[in-house]
This record gives sequence, structure tokens and C-alpha cells, in this order.
Amino acid sequence: MYQPSSPEPTLPMSERQQRAALALAEAIVPGSERIPPADLDTLAAVSRMVEHVDPRAPAIWARALQALDSAALLRTGRRFQSLSRERQQRLLEQWERDPVLRTPLSLVALVLKFVHFDRVRVYGQMGGRLNVVEQLETPRWLDQVSRGADWAGEDLEAEVVVVGTGAGGAVVGKELVDRGAAVVFVEEGELVRRDRFTGSSRTAHLQFYRAAFSLGNAPMPVFIGRMVGGSTAVNGGTCFETPSWVLERWCETMDTDAFAPEDMAPHFEKVKEMLQMAPSPKSIIGPMGDLMARGADALGWSHFPILRNAPGCNGEGFCDFGCRTDARRSTNISYMPSALERGGMLVTELSAEKLILDRGRAAGVRCRARNGTEVRIRAPIVIFAGGAVPTPMWLMNQGLCGTSGQLGRNLTLHPSSGVAGLMPERVDGMRYVPQAYGIDEFKRDGILITGASPDYNYAPILFSVTGERLMRRMESIEHIANFGVLIAEQSRGWVRPGPKGTPLIGYQMNDADAELMKQGLLRTAEMVRAAGAKEVYMALTTPTELKSDADWRAFEGRKLTGSDFMLTSYHPLGTARMGRDAHSSVVGLDHQTHDVPGLYLVDGSVVQGPLGVNPQVTIMAMATRAADIIANRL
Repeated sequence: MYQPSSPEPTLPMSERQQRAALALAEAIVPGSERIPPADLDTLAAVSRMVEHVDPRAPAIWARALQALDSAALLRTGRRFQSLSRERQQRLLEQWERDPVLRTPLSLVALVLKFVHFDRVRVYGQMGGRLNVVEQLETPRWLDQVSRGADWAGEDLEAEVVVVGTGAGGAVVGKELVDRGAAVVFVEEGELVRRDRFTGSSRTAHLQFYRAAFSLGNAPMPVFIGRMVGGSTAVNGGTCFETPSWVLERWCETMDTDAFAPEDMAPHFEKVKEMLQMAPSPKSIIGPMGDLMARGADALGWSHFPILRNAPGCNGEGFCDFGCRTDARRSTNISYMPSALERGGMLVTELSAEKLILDRGRAAGVRCRARNGTEVRIRAPIVIFAGGAVPTPMWLMNQGLCGTSGQLGRNLTLHPSSGVAGLMPERVDGMRYVPQAYGIDEFKRDGILITGASPDYNYAPILFSVTGERLMRRMESIEHIANFGVLIAEQSRGWVRPGPKGTPLIGYQMNDADAELMKQGLLRTAEMVRAAGAKEVYMALTTPTELKSDADWRAFEGRKLTGSDFMLTSYHPLGTARMGRDAHSSVVGLDHQTHDVPGLYLVDGSVVQGPLGVNPQVTIMAMATRAADIIANRL
């Protein structure tokens, strides 16, 4: 298991490579009065992390640094390590705007920032505090949890097997348990409890997330939870019901009234009650709420405190690294314990490898534990709920459910970017809930603006600048307000299996979506300026600061493409299209696959995106509806 606080290894580099690497690291993160500079320990920590991802990666990393060191010869006639500190800083600034070198520089800088600011000494010196939980409760439902390796090849029997414990699987499984069904849950990841949510960004991304990255003209990481609770356990707790116009669109495209707002309302109400959804109180919103309200009111825009599923939240900690207090009612805290208390069974660290078929009908799943043990779970109803990326990959690897040609297609990602503003007052975003206030003035147009405050160890990667310019921003981080911009896009992508089981995700952002994202950033920047920002920073791959009227005019006149934005995605949807016609969809309106009777898909893969809002409540409501349908077939 990866532990960032453990002793760092020696550097797997030659002396020449080490000099090149250290020169770049010290220039990209030169340190400041309160921030220690990058050093050999930083490089050792990077080597350890990349080796954890792939044993071949440290050598590739060392060669990449050496290549950048040599690239300095083109402009200066000398290697980067031989330049003066002042000349190194000027060269970094030039590289940040170079159409060829900005990408390799940004990737190297991203890794260095990600690791360096998460080091315990650096994080603590900036003001961060790692979580330490010494005593954990031991509720009785834990007796219903076992690891796959404990079964030693023994077969299990159930009425329903549910693969996945996120917003789809946990909900549909719990609802079926409530109706008296014998349900076994299978989870590839671990049951992670709050004592392991330390606040470390490295630990979170290496242990709690599945690695995925889109290829195309708008590359972005696609964050997917891999643990009991899935992505619900590593998100901000943000809760939106599906907009009525989206439900109406579904009814029109699928020729049904099954998803009409009035018909879905009972399912949403059930989810809201289970999650204890409520508007974020001012005590955990912090100054961000007043700032956003001030800017929005000056422009006449609608704004609101965001609904969250976190009663009793004290606003401490960065939610996307796991809740330190168990206040957020992710499915590992809400639905799964309820299901297990009523007799459900959970097997963790167990990967579903293959669907068991009996005369063409689903009859269970063949699984494998981490120690190689094979476990068969037989059930007449199989519910796969891996998510919009793992689900099509699992089916494709077995040659299942591909008759329509739609499996793995129609992917939407809700591309998200950001804006930051340097405010005259302290914002202290890291002391409050990251995403607790929003502006919905443009939601119908496909733009949602929310607060998006990072912790100290995550904030540096949101800025495309390096060197002393990065240090200046980090020295002012308590005065910087960060905002997320999400768009409901027209572009579509695809998913398919890649080498060694990794997902291949293709995504091309069209011109209309690039313009929509630009407008989202511009509207957010206008709000921040109206609230009193002294400087505005746009999350673009080429550093872009808006300080003067000339800067604003220049940005308004720029034509941007997908590759110009710093993008992330937390909301992949739509890769197993739902519909009536087996020739044009993967599952029916009842979530059962057209090709394999008894196999149901209940996750984001069947949700027709984009929604324009965070999708967890939508997936949960659909899973609640699916449970009603499946229960009648038991």
C-alpha cells in the first residue's frame, strides 16, 4: 500500500540525470518565505509515486526531465541546469507560451506540484493539517463484510448479485434488500473508513481513484472512485435533481413518459430523504458565499447555497480526498450499511471477471480475488453497476451486448474548467466546504458555476504558471477564490478497453462547446471582478491573467479550442444507451440489456447525458426506479 509519509527511496537516476532533474524542480518550485523549495526528497517522492503506477515509469520520467534540460540549448545555447536562476525563470515563462514545449513543461510541472505540495513538511508549513483518527466505531454491519480472498474458492448463492457499490449499485441493492431479496454485493475496491482519509492528495488518487484520461483535442483526467461507495465517497457531496428539461428530453428521445418529472418525483424524494439533503449553511460556506452573492447581485444573476448530503458537516477537509468525519452520506455511509444491517452481504477486493450464462441468460458472475482465488456467485439476476467507463469495458471484454453498436459510445463528460480571483479580503477556501455555493443564472444555457476551493496541497495544480509566479500565487492563496465552470456539452466520446485493462477514452470537443466553455469562464470572471477581485486567473494551458481593460478585451477576442483549456471530468455518462429499440440501444427502459436476459445495468452508463449538473442524485433516483421494476420480477 502506498504511504507518502514513509521513507523516500534513492533516486533511480544517473548523476547527470539527477543534476538536470534537480535544476528543473528547483526552478519550477523555487520556494518562498513560507514554502520549502523542491529538492532531492521531492524527486525521490515523485519516483516512488510513478513507480507505484508503473515500474517502468521512473526511467521515462528521468528521460523526460533530461529532454527538457537539453531543450534549453535551442534558446540559450546552454543546458537548463547551467543557466542562472534569473535566466531559468525567464525561460520557463517563455516555455509556458511555446506551442511545442508548453505541454511537456506543464506535465512535468503538474507532477512536481502534485507531489511536492503534498509532502507532509510542505503541506504542514503552509497551514495544512493531516487527519489522524485513533479510535473507530465497529458497527454490527461490518460482520456482513468480507474480503474476496477469504472465500478460498467457495461458491455463493443469491437471488441478486450487484457488482459495484456506488450511486447505482448500492442504491438498487439496498432497495432490493428492503423488499426481502437475498443480495450479494461485489466490490473491486476496499472498504475504506475515515481513518484512512488523511487529506493526502497522493494517497487519495493512488488508492481511491481509478486512473482514466481522455485522448483527443481536449485531454482531461476522468476521475472515477474505486472503493466501497465508488465516486460518492470521493466527491463534494453536491446534490442536484435532474433538471425538468432533461427529463422531458429523455421522454422525447425514448418515446416514453416513464421519466416525466411527476413520475420521477417519488424516486427523487426517497433519495433526498435517505441522503438528508439540505442547503449548505453559512457556517460551512464561509466567505465564498458572500463573495459570490456580492458579485452575482451586482450583475443581477441568480445564486444559491448548494444542496448537500452532509448533515452535521463541520466544513473541515477537502471532500474529494474522502470525508474525515463521515458527515457526508455517501453510499458507504448511507445505503450500504442499511443494506447490510438487513441481511445483505458485501465482498470487497473482488473483481468480477466474467458473466456466468445459462442457455443465454445471466446466471451469476465469476470473480477473482487479489490473491488469485476464484469465487463464483450464482444468481438469476445480475446487476452490473461499475460506472460509465468500467461497465462498457467489462461487457466489451466478453463480447457481450454489442448488437446495437452503441456500447461504449455516446459518452458525455461534463468538461469542467476554472477561474480564480485574487481578492482584497481573506477567503480561506481551504477552511470551508469546497463546493457549497453556486450561480445558476446560465444553467439552462448549459453553464453551471460553483465555488471550487482546493486545499493547500491541491491548489498549485490549478495554476498553469511555474516558478516565482507560482510562488506569488501560493503565498496569497488565502486571498484567492477558486470557481468551477461545468458545461452541458454537445460533443460525444467513446470508451473501449486498452492495454492491461486500462480504459481508452476518446473525446473531441467541438467548436460550439469550446465557445460555451469560454463564455462560462468569461461570465465567472465578470462575477469575480464585480465582487472586487484585483486580478483574475483563467484555467488555460497558456497562462492568462486579467488585470487591465486591455487584458479583458484581448481575452474576449480570443478564439479558443478544446486544447486551450485546463479540463477535468468527474461525471462520465451515457455509454450504454437506454431505449426501446434493441437495434439502437443497449438496455431497455427497465435497465435490462437487450442481448442478455437477466443482466441489468444500473449506473451512469445508462444515463443519457449531459445533465448540466452533478449526476449522483440522478443515478440514485434511476436506481430506485430500477429496484421497483426488478423486485416485481423476483
